[in-house]
Amino acid sequence: MFLAMLLLAACSEGRKDPCRLLSVEDVQTVDETVAVAIWAGRDGDRKDDEVCVFHNADGDARLMLFVWYDRESDPEALVTEGVGAQQSNIAELPGFGSSAVASFKDNELKLLAVKSSLGVVGIRVRKPVARNSDELNELARLAEMALSKNH
Repeated sequence: MFLAMLLLAACSEGRKDPCRLLSVEDVQTVDETVAVAIWAGRDGDRKDDEVCVFHNADGDARLMLFVWYDRESDPEALVTEGVGAQQSNIAELPGFGSSAVASFKDNELKLLAVKSSLGVVGIRVRKPVARNSDELNELARLAEMALSKNH
């Protein structure tokens, strides 16, 4: 009952479900344990931005999809804010969106953000993803896919 009221309230506010941007099957290309996507609500104080969390069958969060609807958002600033300035080793990822950046710690991905004319999408994964790996490229491709559906 509470969940139905929450979803009704979300729809009545004109909010967009970020889980519509990627399917469980899409996300399984980088983490085969993903079983369900849950709309987690707003991204902190950002009133127009949303988060979708992909969980495994045991309920553990495996991947988070952040959707920042402000088209003026800077991916590098969002990544730095998301991981903290002291912990960020930020690298540009050429070839994805109009711009893309990723933050790494000990050569493992912490947060990825890809920008297009439709906004910015960020992805955080629980599974270790190395810099310059095929999995990193697949995550960036998923972010582009989510952006293409974000209208």
